[in-house]
Amino acid sequence: MTPSEEKPLPAVGAYWIEEADYPALVRLFDDGNTMPRTWVEWLKIAEEMEKGLKSYGHPVMRVRIDPATFPDWCAAHGTTPGRQGRRMYIAEAVFERYGDQK
Repeated sequence: MTPSEEKPLPAVGAYWIEEADYPALVRLFDDGNTMPRTWVEWLKIAEEMEKGLKSYGHPVMRVRIDPATFPDWCAAHGTTPGRQGRRMYIAEAVFERYGDQK
């Protein structure tokens, strides 16, 4: 298969947090104790991850987590507002935008 015939890499979702929302989300997430202490620390990690994914050729979709709506979304989808809830939320957003990438 030549490079021009290769299927593009799938889009990857990354949860994104606004600085003002960070304290509320850390309290909300059931794994908040594993989050970086500050938004600045979190942002550095998130941007490095995004840069790495893009360097491999993945389109990266930033998916904002809103502390006002995320708990209700999690409850409606039978999950908790933590790592699993974020994964499900991101996966749904990527699917809605890009469809089935298989």
